[in-house]
Amino acid sequence: MQEKNIPFENFKLDPNLLDYGQFDVWRVKGNPDSNFLSWEEQERFHAISNQNVRQTFLLSRCSIQSLVKYYTNRPDVSADVFALPGGKPILRNIPDLHFSLTHTGTEVALAFSRSPVGFDMEKSDRRTDFLSVAKRFFTATELAEIETLGPESERRFLELWTAKEAILKLEGTGISGGLERARILSDSNGDLDGRSVCLHRVEWPGLIANLASFVEPSSVRTRELIF
Repeated sequence: MQEKNIPFENFKLDPNLLDYGQFDVWRVKGNPDSNFLSWEEQERFHAISNQNVRQTFLLSRCSIQSLVKYYTNRPDVSADVFALPGGKPILRNIPDLHFSLTHTGTEVALAFSRSPVGFDMEKSDRRTDFLSVAKRFFTATELAEIETLGPESERRFLELWTAKEAILKLEGTGISGGLERARILSDSNGDLDGRSVCLHRVEWPGLIANLASFVEPSSVRTRELIF
C-alpha cells in the first residue's frame, strides 16, 4: 500500500528536540528493513542492481525516515523528500527541519538542524591526484598551504575539499556550483561569494567530514544511528 504523506506544511518542531543553532551529525550503520521506505522509495530500491549502491540508498533513506520521526516526536510522520532545482534535498512537509546527506563508499552520514546546513564526508585514505585538482579549483592561498605540508598534504586537501563541498551543499548547488567559489579561510570560517560561512570539522576513524552553516553553531553533537 502506498504510504500517504501527512500535510504538515506549517509543522513546527519541539525546541527541546533540536534547538535553533544546534546541529546533530549522525553516522549511520547497520542493515535496515526496507519496510522503512515509502512505497516510491521501495520501487527505486528494488530497481538498483549494484549491491553497494542499493545498501547506500537503503541506509540513506531509512535514516531520513527514522530521524524525521525522532525529531518531530511523531511516529506517524513520513518524510516527504523533495529535490530543489540545484539538487539540494529538503523536507517538503516539515520546512523548519533541515538536513544534509553525504556518503562515501558504503559509509553514510547526515547532519540535521533548524537552519540550512551542508555536510560532506570523504574516506581519509582516498587516493587521487590531489595537487592537480587543487591547482584547478583551490585559491592560491589554499594551494600554497597544501604544498608546504609534505606528508600531511593529502589529508589537508581532503579537509579543504570536504569544507568546500559542504559550503556548496549549504547553498544548494553542490559541486556543480563551482568549487572555486567556496573559499576556506580557517578550520572554522569560510566564504561564499562574500557571505560568511561557519565551518565545523567532524572526524571518525578513517573518515574526514565538514559541516557548513550560515548560522554560528551553539553546539555540534556527533551521534550514531544503528539499525
